[in-house]
Amino acid sequence: MGGKRVVAACGLVVAVGLTAAPNGHRPPPPETRKEPVYATVTVHGRAGSFGAMAGETVTPSGQDVARVEVPGWHFPPGVQAYRTALAADGTLLIAGFSHTADLSAPTADRTVVGAYQPAKGVFRTIGIGPVGPGAPSVTDLLPVEGGVAFTTRRADDAAPGAWPGFGVLSKVGGRWRVAPTAGSVDHDDLHDLARLPRSRDIVVARYGRGESNGSLLALRLTGPDRQGRFTIAVMGEYRYPVLDGERISVRAIQADPTGRDGDERFAVGLDVYRGRGQFPHTVVQEFSYEAPSGAIRPISAPIVPGDRNPEDDAFYASGAFLYDHLGNLWVSRMDGFQGGRLAVYAARDGRRRLERGECRLRPGWAQHRYHTSGNGKSVWGLTCRPDYDIVQADDVLTIEDLAQDPRTKAVLALSFGGTVLPIRVDRAGDGLTFRTGTPVDLGRKLLPTVVGNVDDHRLGPVDAEGRMWMAAMHARPGQAGVSLDQWLYSVDVADLVAPAPVRLPDTPGRSVTVQAERTRTTGTDTRPGRWAKLEVDARTYVHTCLDWPTPTTCGYDGVAGNGFVLGDDSGYGVLDGSVEYAVDVPVAGQYQVSYRVATFAVTKDARIEFSAGGRRHVDPVSTGGTWRTVRAADPVTLPAGRQTITLSVPKGGGGWYLNWLTLQRL
Repeated sequence: MGGKRVVAACGLVVAVGLTAAPNGHRPPPPETRKEPVYATVTVHGRAGSFGAMAGETVTPSGQDVARVEVPGWHFPPGVQAYRTALAADGTLLIAGFSHTADLSAPTADRTVVGAYQPAKGVFRTIGIGPVGPGAPSVTDLLPVEGGVAFTTRRADDAAPGAWPGFGVLSKVGGRWRVAPTAGSVDHDDLHDLARLPRSRDIVVARYGRGESNGSLLALRLTGPDRQGRFTIAVMGEYRYPVLDGERISVRAIQADPTGRDGDERFAVGLDVYRGRGQFPHTVVQEFSYEAPSGAIRPISAPIVPGDRNPEDDAFYASGAFLYDHLGNLWVSRMDGFQGGRLAVYAARDGRRRLERGECRLRPGWAQHRYHTSGNGKSVWGLTCRPDYDIVQADDVLTIEDLAQDPRTKAVLALSFGGTVLPIRVDRAGDGLTFRTGTPVDLGRKLLPTVVGNVDDHRLGPVDAEGRMWMAAMHARPGQAGVSLDQWLYSVDVADLVAPAPVRLPDTPGRSVTVQAERTRTTGTDTRPGRWAKLEVDARTYVHTCLDWPTPTTCGYDGVAGNGFVLGDDSGYGVLDGSVEYAVDVPVAGQYQVSYRVATFAVTKDARIEFSAGGRRHVDPVSTGGTWRTVRAADPVTLPAGRQTITLSVPKGGGGWYLNWLTLQRL
């Protein structure tokens, strides 16, 4: 899948494609090895399941890629990989989920969790409950002391069964099992879990069923005792009241890591339905939890960003959300599969943004009063303008998941189609500063997906080595009992924050390709916002390549994959500034530089300035409205060792898009 925006003018289409190094610019692919050999991006799965990915050594965005064939890797018919959790012993547990994403109908007769030990290359499945028609999906996993907690949700069309709605997986004698429990949660519509930082109590989302609204449960989990038994106690519940003509389902929960005793904050994502068969509108609401009493109370109104998608005038919904390590709340925008800017609600002086101003709860208001209306359209939820809008997110598909790396503090934004944007945040006086990282296109389209099947992804944990894990999902909606390959990605987050230098060849005639997005320029500029208070614009701004129309796109470079192109949020290409790339030159020598570049037909004087080793070269790169490979007029001389290549816009020479540059040893 490609990006949402196609920039077109004067015969040039600037967002599309197949990206990576041209033919002949890569070494032969190494043989897939059974022992874990990690690259920046590593794909784990069944031997023989990697399709076109098996022949690749780099991702479409330039990171090195490897594959790990896992003996015994298999999910039962009708089950796809979903959320992942990291157990204390290093086992990755993978939730088994229905092929029907909205859980309207069951597709499997087993409820399972996959257990993968990367260090040993061992994979097994853990059965939960009986085997039989209508087996529920595992909707979330949460590491706890002594094991991993799980929730399940029964499909709407399935009959109630004997499967647990909430339980704990523990390891006994080297084998994972469902641990015995005292107490239970008698619901079969549980959808998400979050652990609060101070009390360690667990908040659980009840999605709701039929005409019944969802609710929130607060659980206290203790154990295990000497017999390996856990005790479950329900501490409190918050039920959403009935709205006239609208049903509220609780879809997601995120806990604020900066919570205080007696006032632990968390946010919930709500699906709001108007009638059967309609796509829900989604909103976010913040809550407070008081552990001694188990009281759950709303702090904010149900909120939406309040602006609209300019393409269809629809109000943006609130999508994926996350509290970072500072207590700032990040919320993505969505309008179906189209995304928007990434909102940040800042926490200042211990006060949360959503508890004051236009975002606050209105005591005494009936729920139906929380509406935003305009131009004949109305959605449930009040307008809550962000403090910051991350502009770069506007040029990817909907951000469907957010996570934060505890080491680098990078917030990782995963969009439909399998691209990840890393963004770091820190305090600066009374405000926040942001730095971007290198975006990664995981190359999902290179894994085999039959037409009619659906691919998707979910972010998971970051392990002790700094690898982020995520499930590569693969489903055939509406059909039960279908066996399909599933995969896991692991990504070295440190390389996305500070990419390793690209090693240049020392053999004459050999070439290497540097993807335009794989830069070490991480700065951003802040300006007054058109909707948020402030907008954050990346100095390295990228557009996602699409797949059509091939004669005039960034993807028409003869290599599989999508990737990105360097441009500007204005839609007119790189207009000013500079970007830096790190390279490793084994032996001093000369290189021929070529650029994969495009300009609009009206752009007549586009130029790129190349600086390295104390020398500079300026080359004209106007292409007349199409993508071309432009060869620099003169070779460049680079000294041995690590060097920095700077590409910049000479005065009056802006307006170019860059897919990649190659350096050929002379």
